Amino acid sequence: MKTLQARGISVRFRDQQVLDTVSVELESGSTSMLVGPNGAGKSTLLKVLLGLVRPDSGFLEVDGERTSINNDWKQRIGYLPEAVAFSENLTGQQVMRFFARARGVRKQRVDTVLERVGLTAASRRTVRGYSRGMRQRLGLGISILSKPDLLILDEPTAGLDQEGLGVLWSIIEEWQASGRMTFASTHDLVLMERHVNTICVLREGRVLAQGSAEDLRNEAALPHRIWLSTHPQAGPKVDLLCNAMRKWGRGRIEAMEGRVLAEVPSDAILEIVDIQGGFPGVVSGIRVEEPTLDRVYDRLLGAD
Repeated sequence: MKTLQARGISVRFRDQQVLDTVSVELESGSTSMLVGPNGAGKSTLLKVLLGLVRPDSGFLEVDGERTSINNDWKQRIGYLPEAVAFSENLTGQQVMRFFARARGVRKQRVDTVLERVGLTAASRRTVRGYSRGMRQRLGLGISILSKPDLLILDEPTAGLDQEGLGVLWSIIEEWQASGRMTFASTHDLVLMERHVNTICVLREGRVLAQGSAEDLRNEAALPHRIWLSTHPQAGPKVDLLCNAMRKWGRGRIEAMEGRVLAEVPSDAILEIVDIQGGFPGVVSGIRVEEPTLDRVYDRLLGAD
């Protein structure tokens, strides 16, 4: 599967339009992130892809061909739900074997996956004794049992410690390297950013923005923050530098103890560097901060 496209997906529950002509595209070797406020329609879109909700209109295309959401399609998907739940009296190994049988996966694969998610040592303990993070890792293992073409993750970082996050990142990287697809709904934009290729922002059932992190930053048009560390002996020269940057008039300039903050458009960063170069002995270091995805998200939603 090289491409998966959801085209014009609309879902209505009674008098509420939950999804309104939503279109998204996933590519092989890519990880896409789905974000939006509560009630935006994220879970409903995932359920459409899983075949759990039938859309009122719209369809899926695989490699340019319209496809039916049937059992064959469902066998190509691995799913980690937002809230994992297992029988408390079963061991982790028993839970994994149950799902392996249901998917027609060989028993040997169970041990491989348990090791993959770091649960080999705990595999013979009952789930009752598992922490939230261990349960999440067990659910993650179940989602990759059959090596699905499409991995759908609903809030995958929830409850994971650093070890668990390491497991999650390595699986996402493995799926990318093997040419498979991952579609993750999450509230952890900053945590997930460096592991995703594209982002889809939903609001009130519609696609508000879609593209790479850089695309969304450009659309939000938020300023970059440039931190200029100043030499202790610079004294009044710091004020002269700030005045020069304020006269330039392309951003907000604020002097602080031992540093200066300049908030400017991305295309003005080099100009700031040039201006400070005219004041030798004032600046000891420069650090540039691009807008975080949280800030970009808030701006796109109109909350910034």
